[in-house]
Amino acid sequence: MKKVLLTLVIAIGLFGCSNDKLSDEQKGFTLPDETQTGANTFGVTINNKVYIPRDPTGVNVGPQGHGMIFTFNSPDPWRELIIVDGASAVGFKMVLHFKDLVNQGVGIYTLKQSNFQDNIDSIDENHIYFKIWDNALGNYAYYGSIENQGEIKITKRDSGIISGIFKGKFARYGSTTDIIEITNGRFDIKTATLISHVFP
Repeated sequence: MKKVLLTLVIAIGLFGCSNDKLSDEQKGFTLPDETQTGANTFGVTINNKVYIPRDPTGVNVGPQGHGMIFTFNSPDPWRELIIVDGASAVGFKMVLHFKDLVNQGVGIYTLKQSNFQDNIDSIDENHIYFKIWDNALGNYAYYGSIENQGEIKITKRDSGIISGIFKGKFARYGSTTDIIEITNGRFDIKTATLISHVFP
């Protein structure tokens, strides 16, 4: 009887624990809805784990101090959406580079072979690259888009709202056999409010 009672007490204690006490990695994240309202959302699943933007709180995943930014170098036609998770234990960074978002607008952007560089060091093509933590390495691993093996589909570009989805195959830097496939990336931003948006 005592064993049954002890087991019951332990079970109640375990089920009664607040979810808030779990680490971010234990809680897991969920993909945002696919919207076209300028909701300032982003989500992607990589290796069965969802990644979302989070404002940095100490993790060094890049120089930016915000969970998601939209950059450009006027008058150049290229644009970039840069996403970081700077609040989780190991962080995450992804760069979506658009060759000519200014003139093309809504439509399909075929991904080319990434050179793993952003801004003015990027190739003059549409590409995506990202870095994620690799437990086997005990370090970050970089993956970039493969020539003609993926796309970004811009579904809305109007009044400062840029919405879209993306998918493709991504090869690890220096490897042609270590491939990650992404099928469900999505974003919905409003350029006027993105910089002030909080990503907890």
